[in-house]
Amino acid sequence: MQRDGNGRERAPVPRAAANDNTGSRAGASGGPEARIDDAVMRLARLLGRQIARDQFRQSQAANDNALADEAGDG
Repeated sequence: MQRDGNGRERAPVPRAAANDNTGSRAGASGGPEARIDDAVMRLARLLGRQIARDQFRQSQAANDNALADEAGDG
């Protein structure tokens, strides 16, 4: 037991840190922050895939180095 400022004995109260984040993801307990984090990551992956597809198509269109026989023009 601990004594308070008035000399009374009191049981210690467990305290949590103000910044009690358990990892790099805020709200890992499934709250709104975790859902937002998941949605943002999902959107970023989709955007990244779309950008990669666009870049691949552009590189394929710009690569017009086929021989005349292969292209069917010969």
